[in-house]
Amino acid sequence: RGPPPRGVLVAPHPARLTVSAENSRVALVREAIRLHHRYQSELIERFSVCPWAKSARVEGRTRAHVVLESEVDPGSLSPLVDAWAEDGQAEVGFIIAPRFDGDHAAFTELAQAVGALRADVFLSAAFHPIAPAVGGTIHFLRQSPDPTVQLVRRSRLDAIRAEDPPHYTDIFQLSLRELEDAAPLRTIAASVLVRNERLIEREGRGTLQAIIDDIRSDRDRTYAQLLRAW
Repeated sequence: RGPPPRGVLVAPHPARLTVSAENSRVALVREAIRLHHRYQSELIERFSVCPWAKSARVEGRTRAHVVLESEVDPGSLSPLVDAWAEDGQAEVGFIIAPRFDGDHAAFTELAQAVGALRADVFLSAAFHPIAPAVGGTIHFLRQSPDPTVQLVRRSRLDAIRAEDPPHYTDIFQLSLRELEDAAPLRTIAASVLVRNERLIEREGRGTLQAIIDDIRSDRDRTYAQLLRAW
């Protein structure tokens, strides 16, 4: 088979893969997207961490792309990001890097570099399996199964903010320093921290972490099998 596709629409219900019947590269792409879907549906959508996430997915306004290299050159992603920028239906994009060889800080730098490729169109955020020790509520909820760059179209965020200023999406306006501050300024953007803190208090950190851990265990089992032949 040829190389994996440049972009893949996240399907509502990805089928479980029979690894033995697939090329390992294609299999890793499919499994990374399946795990991403689990995280989005079982945590983000279920608990309305991002209230518009489900509608964007169901209406076909999300895109996902899996990068298989362990070292990711932001410049190599420029054609992909440009294509998403020109696709008016692509409001949210996810660049998933299951083999990324670096820690949370390194991936945050990558996410910023990817976002800078088309800063006129998108805002970026980094999601990573391991929350930093100094991280707070936002980093806790961003424990995705794989390192993932999220790109959100600026026009979409502007429309949402116009309807509901203290919204999840205002998190893109917070600097890393503000996210890591134990007592951030109570700006409109920071109000999202209060909302998510209430979510954790209501549902229980242990309950949410158990969901994250179950997806992570799924990832570890699946990738252990796939990467044997890598």
